[in-house]
Amino acid sequence: REEGVCKPEGHRHRAKCLSNQKGLPDGSTMQRLLLGCLLVGALTAQAEACPFHCVCQNLSESLSTLCANKGLLFVPGNIDRRTVELRLADNFIRAVGQQDFVNMSGLVDLTLSRNTIGSIQAFAFADLESLRSLHLDGNRLTALRDHNLSGLVNLQHLIVNNNQLVTIGAAAFDDFLLTLEDLDLSFNNLQRVPWRAVRAMVNLHTLNLDHNLIEHVVAGTFGELGKLARLDMTSNRLRTLPPDPLFARSQAGAAPLGPSPFSPVALSFGGNPLHCNCELLWLRRLARQNDLETCAAPPPLAGRYFWSVPEEEFVCEPPLITRHTHRVWVLEGQRATLKCRAVGDPEPAIHWVSPGDKIVVNSSRVTSYRNGTLDILVTTAADDGTYACFATNAAGESSALADLKIIPLPHGGNGSARAPHRRPGSSDITTSNRPPRRRPDEQQEEGEEEGEVQEGQADGETVAVLEVTDTGALVRWPSAASPRRVWMYQIQYNSSVDETLVYR
Repeated sequence: REEGVCKPEGHRHRAKCLSNQKGLPDGSTMQRLLLGCLLVGALTAQAEACPFHCVCQNLSESLSTLCANKGLLFVPGNIDRRTVELRLADNFIRAVGQQDFVNMSGLVDLTLSRNTIGSIQAFAFADLESLRSLHLDGNRLTALRDHNLSGLVNLQHLIVNNNQLVTIGAAAFDDFLLTLEDLDLSFNNLQRVPWRAVRAMVNLHTLNLDHNLIEHVVAGTFGELGKLARLDMTSNRLRTLPPDPLFARSQAGAAPLGPSPFSPVALSFGGNPLHCNCELLWLRRLARQNDLETCAAPPPLAGRYFWSVPEEEFVCEPPLITRHTHRVWVLEGQRATLKCRAVGDPEPAIHWVSPGDKIVVNSSRVTSYRNGTLDILVTTAADDGTYACFATNAAGESSALADLKIIPLPHGGNGSARAPHRRPGSSDITTSNRPPRRRPDEQQEEGEEEGEVQEGQADGETVAVLEVTDTGALVRWPSAASPRRVWMYQIQYNSSVDETLVYR
């Protein structure tokens, strides 16, 4: 080298000279460094994408992350967001949070079986728009609330058996009503099921509700489920079942005549305390084989094989009213109770009809109980009259009458000449401690009573309601020494639930 210029002594030497001149490694060294960097980068990326102790498989460009039975206490945070299959079964995960599966829009299969999950945060699965299968069986869930499963717009298989479910929100399944094919809620503590949601699952193939505490099935729930092929409701608390086309599709040898959108269905409902009366006669008339359902009631049929009981023994008894209130007298403003008791098979439903020929409905002032008791918490003069008690069941109807006599309160002063003039039925109680606002140019008309909105100081006013709040009010009246003392008072107010006036 002379004066910083390389001499042409051959290609190898020249390349080396130019490299040294620029302060760079030669060609072979550069290749080795580049290969080493690529290898280290790949190993680092793999180490970050696969959680510790888990196994990550990349088969056919589909990434699976297998973390089953690894002693995990929570969902690992460094799971590759491109994962298509994620298995987290047989761990000790206690909760599912909103950040656990964020940005995992390509996840198709998620298994969280046999953990200790007791809660799922709202929108925890919001990013799992591609998820097809969710396994939550063998956990400790007590409730599925409205937004716990939000975002699963393509879910086809939901497995939640062997939990402790007591409550399912009415909108818990809304995001996948049209896509769900399999729903397993067996071995829980459900007394109620969101039947409206089940009715809308038009693509449902399998529904498992066995080994719960279900007491009631809404009529028509299964009528439109043309693709339902299996329904298991064994070992619940069903006493009766409403007629439904689904049961006809479960008959032995049943085959649709001509083209039909409905397929045959395998139906199981044994292990329920069936009440074998006329309400189940429609079911007894179906042709079924190899079923072991038995009757739990009435006593003459208890323990007998359901399908061996002749149709003529499926009978009902019309209602018979055994006790009822004949007449009751109460002072206006007091509580009145009317009673009506009836027997029959099935148990009669009891409702009341008011003197105005209207069915009595519950309000803040009136309550009608299932056992036939009618409670009027605070009576008014309008409650006076004859009430009718009706007991009905599938076999007939029975009725009885009850007279309610209201003793009206005296509306007047102490008999002196200063007794105020009142409109019929008006109240002594003022409603505000502030006078009404008037425009400057507005004059009080002759005869206008100003005392109704002032503090009881004007003529004719004896009681004032002060400091009214949402939960209370201060009532003030003259002292006992006053010549116009109060000998009886009544408070009237509105409920925020309805417009019915309440009296105390």
